[in-house]
Amino acid sequence: MPIKHQQPPEKSLEALREATKKMPKVYAEVAGMIRDILAQPDQHWPHPVYVAGLRDMASANGLRKAQMIGWRYLARVGSDRNYAIEVQHDDDGTDHRLAELDKGPYIDGMYRVLGDKNLARKVGATALRPAVLRINALKVFAVWLRADDPEKELIIPIPPAPPPLKPWQAYTVKEFQDELRDEAKEDLAHDSSDA
Repeated sequence: MPIKHQQPPEKSLEALREATKKMPKVYAEVAGMIRDILAQPDQHWPHPVYVAGLRDMASANGLRKAQMIGWRYLARVGSDRNYAIEVQHDDDGTDHRLAELDKGPYIDGMYRVLGDKNLARKVGATALRPAVLRINALKVFAVWLRADDPEKELIIPIPPAPPPLKPWQAYTVKEFQDELRDEAKEDLAHDSSDA
């Protein structure tokens, strides 16, 4: 499989440790998931979370401006319940804190991408590192498979993906930016005309 595990920063793991100490008993199941993550982080696909805005996507090479806001860890409860636990940090990488527990189609979609055996054919021997890409203004949630060679990176939108993106299609960074640029420009023009 071309997708490899990543080592999260110790500050992110420490934020999870602190959260379990302060968590009320009513959240025992969540605390148990976090303890599982802490026991074996690499089993829970630690991955960074990036966000991009309309201005970023309206410009050329907009994803270079995407900001990393934290780390996510995937967890399972039972056989069919998938969760993501997110730790966010300040812009300068400090003050890590438990930010959210998420479940639903986006998280299930991440598991689908990470388990896709066909990715090896698409990227050959290139090692990919998973990340999440959120573009909230365009309602985009995607798995961003990062690589040492940016030309080999893939972005896979998770449904429901807005037009013109096709869910589950593997886009290069350039293709992904090209697909969203016009919509981002239109949304920016609409926002400024309402001001």
